[in-house]
Amino acid sequence: MDPETLLRAALREAGYGPDAIGSALPRIMRILQAEDVRIEMGRSLSRKEREYVRLQLELGLNVAEVVAGLKR
Repeated sequence: MDPETLLRAALREAGYGPDAIGSALPRIMRILQAEDVRIEMGRSLSRKEREYVRLQLELGLNVAEVVAGLKR
């Protein structure tokens, strides 16, 4: 099962309705992806790097693309 499906099921089981899940899930997934970027980089990110990561993830880039951009 993919993480999004697991989170959706956990939120539903916790009593959240479809509207709450639909609005919260994209943000939760971006937070998890940002943590994946930090892990891939192997260090804490600066404030400027965190802002870059947030923006890139909101634009729809995947973790590998964001990491590649940071390593340039």
